[in-house]
Amino acid sequence: MFDVKSSVTSTERQSSLCILHNSRSGKKEAGDTSQDLTNAFQAYGLSPHIVELDPAKDLSETVRQVVAEGYDTIVAAGGDGTICGVAQALKGTGCNMGILPRGTFNYFARSLGVPEDLDGAVEVIAKGHIRALRVAMLNDQVFLNNANFGLYPQILRSREEIYNFWGRSRAAAYWSALKVLFQWPRPLELDILADGERTTVRTPLVFVFNNAFQLHQMGMDGAECIRDGQLALMIAPDCGRWGMMRSALAVLFGRATRGRDFQLLCSDSFELHGRRKKLLVARDGERARMKGPFRLHLSDDALQVVVPQHFGDATR
Repeated sequence: MFDVKSSVTSTERQSSLCILHNSRSGKKEAGDTSQDLTNAFQAYGLSPHIVELDPAKDLSETVRQVVAEGYDTIVAAGGDGTICGVAQALKGTGCNMGILPRGTFNYFARSLGVPEDLDGAVEVIAKGHIRALRVAMLNDQVFLNNANFGLYPQILRSREEIYNFWGRSRAAAYWSALKVLFQWPRPLELDILADGERTTVRTPLVFVFNNAFQLHQMGMDGAECIRDGQLALMIAPDCGRWGMMRSALAVLFGRATRGRDFQLLCSDSFELHGRRKKLLVARDGERARMKGPFRLHLSDDALQVVVPQHFGDATR
């Protein structure tokens, strides 16, 4: 994802600051309390209003309520799914978004150089500056890191079951992937339209990336697409259970090879048509069953995000 370079401004410490805290994100043993958050911000002379997110209440509704109350900066304290949900609701409001990464992987925060520890992330909110960041869309839904179809949403379903039993960890996340690979769901049949060309594929997995940092972390090509202001679409080969397991392990250990483990397409927009009426889709780790066709593109509306002082014109 490219930054919108014309909208860089300095930010003063915000007196009108609201934190939306998802205490269920991240590792259970590392969970922060509201008092932990209060103490961390008080070290910088800030007294934010803290809202504990209720899983039974729609996140968008909560965000709309705090925006209506007049807060200048809304801080998403949670994992990538929570941050994506807050970004969705803030898009077009003109409010600034801060980030307290409390998830398992924290790809969005790490791509901006926001520390994963609480004190470091609070310091960014207290001393950072505002950066206008361009986000990607899946139909009318925002995604910051990736959107995916096929095998990966099934992995997320398995991951939640494992998290509920063993707790949240990266090891548990990797195990959930291997568990689903052994079960081997039916591959997708898709028509992919990009730049006036149609590609017909049979594949167990399609990833669309909007985060060059995540691609680097996975040891995969495609960051150049994002540097050029495009999205990177990865298609996994339909090579059977054992071939897919080999490719999955290559991705997990950063050894995936373009051409063998995935096919790469770059474009500023894609349109996917599936043989099935509805598909299970994931955006930044959050699952939903959606009706196609699926249009993926970069949004013209920038998201105003508080980033570290050292984050300038870098591609995230």
